[in-house]
Amino acid sequence: MKSLLLAGDGIHDDTEAIQSLLDSGVNLIHLPPPAKHYVISKTLIMHSGQELKLDRFTRIRLAAGSNCLMLTNDDHAEGNRNISVSGGIWDYNNQEQAPNYQLAGRAHPSTPDKKVPGQLCDSNRAYSRDLYRGVAFLFVNVEHFSMTGVTFRDPVTYASQFALLRYFTIEDVTFDFRHWNPAPNNMDGIHLDGGCRFGKISNLKGTCYDDLVALNANDGLIDSPFQGPISDIEIDGIFAENCHSAVRMLSFEAPIRRIHIRNIYGTFYRYTVGITHWTGATRGIFDDILLENLFIGKALPREEDFNTPALPEYPPIFIERGGDVSSLSIRNLQRDEHTVAVPTIVIEDHVTVEYLMIHDSGCRNHLPEPFNFLVNDGTVKRLVLDGIRLAGASGETVSGSGTIHSLRSDEK
Repeated sequence: MKSLLLAGDGIHDDTEAIQSLLDSGVNLIHLPPPAKHYVISKTLIMHSGQELKLDRFTRIRLAAGSNCLMLTNDDHAEGNRNISVSGGIWDYNNQEQAPNYQLAGRAHPSTPDKKVPGQLCDSNRAYSRDLYRGVAFLFVNVEHFSMTGVTFRDPVTYASQFALLRYFTIEDVTFDFRHWNPAPNNMDGIHLDGGCRFGKISNLKGTCYDDLVALNANDGLIDSPFQGPISDIEIDGIFAENCHSAVRMLSFEAPIRRIHIRNIYGTFYRYTVGITHWTGATRGIFDDILLENLFIGKALPREEDFNTPALPEYPPIFIERGGDVSSLSIRNLQRDEHTVAVPTIVIEDHVTVEYLMIHDSGCRNHLPEPFNFLVNDGTVKRLVLDGIRLAGASGETVSGSGTIHSLRSDEK
């Protein structure tokens, strides 16, 4: 089979040449350093048993008006095995694609007459991989997957989305979000939907304008390739300044279990970690969640955010009404607060937590207004507090209108 020539000049379309390499049956496709950068206009499709490798700073840009994924796997239904992606600056070029469909028909509060073009999103519409949603990478139903050394630049919505991943590694990923279309909203970093298990996500750097990592066992019908359990995942190392949130877990029926989140450094304007429910009569299920080594503070959202100022100020650790948590352990949470006086941990009403353990944690408040450390408006069956340190204008260690059945604390 004769290989097509790669242009790499930043002008001519390289899609066909790159896809011919992927379709050739070889196990390793290494795109050589281009004269300028690669351009693609259609989705690149990977097969089982393949590694796609770019040098760390080789840029590959989505052509104007392409309105498609940049990279996916070939068999979402039956599944793939052994797929690896490494290197490259994957530039979605969002200002030259169609705008964020989730904002269609909406306007920023400051310009109510300037609505985003397009039809208002129907959240009950069935999911389709071919529906344009402004996502750069989409991998569904892959066993043994790795993604390392990748930079995502300027997606319209999610930088990357995954469902039904088993035995996966995602590491050394940078988010370089310089522009948005039309607003800094819905711009997730690593977005996992249902069926993901046995994975490690580590060393993530950069600011995202939605969840830097999302673990969504349930999601909107139009957005999710699969609704189902998420389990056995370690997230280690998030470094982000003025970011929306570090990690969100979302369940309204399917369980999220055995999640270890550690080593978060940064400031976040929604929450640092959210254990959230969203909608519906069925409850969220969260089992065996461990948060460890969080060095954090609050930030303020960008003025361009469509949700400013409509949304309230969230606490750094947020447990939303409608969820059941079997065990939540928090170790070495250190908050250094210069920005917003909100409680550090909030458990909303209609939440049940079987075991809540908080060790060696605290807050240094640099603001004149005091705020409480833990506000419980739900039901905590057993609470253990050990080594809580509050400095500056501090409120109560534990407050709220909820019920605590058993409390063990080292406070005298």
